[in-house]
Amino acid sequence: MQAHNIPIFKSWIPEWLARSVIFAVLMTSLFNFALYGRPMSMAGYYGVQPSDVQYAMVLTYASAVTFLALDFRITKYFAPRKYLIIGLTLNSVSSLICFYSKNWGVFLICGLVQGIACALICSIVLNMVFSRLQSTRARVIGYSIFYGAIQIAVPVYAIYSSVLLDVSDFNWLFFGLIVMLVALLFVILITMNSKARFHKKMPLYKVDWIGYLYYLTFSSVAGYILIYGQQLNWFDSTLIVLLTIFFIILLFLFIAREKRLRHPIINLQIFKAKNFIKGLLLLFVFYIFKGTTGLTYGYIEVVLGTDPLHIIPIWLAVILGTAVSMFVTARFILMGVSLIRIIITGFIIMACYYFYMLHFVSSTGETKDFILPLFIYGVSTGVLFVPIVSFMASSAPPKVAFNASMVGIFARFLGFSTSMAVNNYTQLYTRSEANDKVRESITEINPQLSLTLKNIQQAYLNAGNDIYTSKGASNAYLNYFIKEQILIHSTKDYYDVMLVGLLVVIVILIFLPGIQNIVLKLRKGSIPY
Repeated sequence: MQAHNIPIFKSWIPEWLARSVIFAVLMTSLFNFALYGRPMSMAGYYGVQPSDVQYAMVLTYASAVTFLALDFRITKYFAPRKYLIIGLTLNSVSSLICFYSKNWGVFLICGLVQGIACALICSIVLNMVFSRLQSTRARVIGYSIFYGAIQIAVPVYAIYSSVLLDVSDFNWLFFGLIVMLVALLFVILITMNSKARFHKKMPLYKVDWIGYLYYLTFSSVAGYILIYGQQLNWFDSTLIVLLTIFFIILLFLFIAREKRLRHPIINLQIFKAKNFIKGLLLLFVFYIFKGTTGLTYGYIEVVLGTDPLHIIPIWLAVILGTAVSMFVTARFILMGVSLIRIIITGFIIMACYYFYMLHFVSSTGETKDFILPLFIYGVSTGVLFVPIVSFMASSAPPKVAFNASMVGIFARFLGFSTSMAVNNYTQLYTRSEANDKVRESITEINPQLSLTLKNIQQAYLNAGNDIYTSKGASNAYLNYFIKEQILIHSTKDYYDVMLVGLLVVIVILIFLPGIQNIVLKLRKGSIPY
């Protein structure tokens, strides 16, 4: 029997166990991003700024995204089991180094390696999933399961991080990952065939390693500009100006190289399809609107004083909303409902989430009030993800359809990084505006100010404190209250901006010509990264 016809799993492995192994491998491949579920804990552990943690996540993401483009050729050379073992080993070794090291530079290097390992593992999972799905119906379900797992990974890992960090130090997150990786490694050695392949073996020649280095470098530079731009005051900073010039040069060299090669890492002919560009923009915009939950969780922790363990019900609501909506959306797609109508519906549901948040964000809110809006958020992401990816893939010409996946995952990376940049910029602007408004109402000539201070001071005196302690504590409490109000007002202002942006996108989609007639075409040969 030819190697590429040998079943991936051994003959004695039942189908339910094979599917369980595939799902376990998929969730483990994304596990490195669990480290960023508690950014303040990471920043405190390594002694860095929150923006450094953001860039570390972007760097890992960039490493995974860019290696996936190269990975398409490499998977045809190695047997899947061997490839998985390499990925799991890389991840285990880098996690072991991070477990014993508190050096930030070492962590960033390991993040690059972990991004590559994530791409290695994720690529095999995709092939294992979609090689088993022959009909269009099955492939739609496969899309939903795969992307559903990606969507629920963040809240799942947030729960894991919160539980573990409640009883141990940050570096034990790495230890937990190592245990899972080693256990999964033994499962793969036992259950998978060593000689099985998805394709005939192809030699590793004409692999565009130089193009990959260009791709990785300009993606990393773009991420740096977006994350640190606001902190460095954008183009007033010489470093940002130089990096922008460097990025443009790298991008130009990359495009020139890809156009010249017969086997480019990304076929740029894909950009000639107009509807594909529209789908790409939709994916980019979706990730900008999607990337605001960190602000919501921050508000719940800081203003409402909720500890991470008590946020678990909210994360569970996100998981439930995503899973249910993914299942329902898959049914609508199979029924032939217009993709763009589903997308418009998804954006409307997301607008409801922002509208709800605008009315419930206050200093007197309760944690349970946010279970419903976060469930709505989960529903909106579940409704939007598969239709947008399907819309984009269906718009691509058959000859270059595979490249739609490569460009699409880069758009997701860029949207994710941009959402952080928009969040950083808008938060600074809205906090400044909110600060001015609050300070205008709290002045020394305002008679309510002295009355409020006296009431606070009296409360401390009634609690048994002396006059000096009560006076200092009342001033500290008032300052804390002012900061709290500034955060609340800036959060609401930010949600206002997002809601207006969503309404603009919905109107554009309703009246934009040429996109209502996109028909779902899930080709057997295309793997949807």
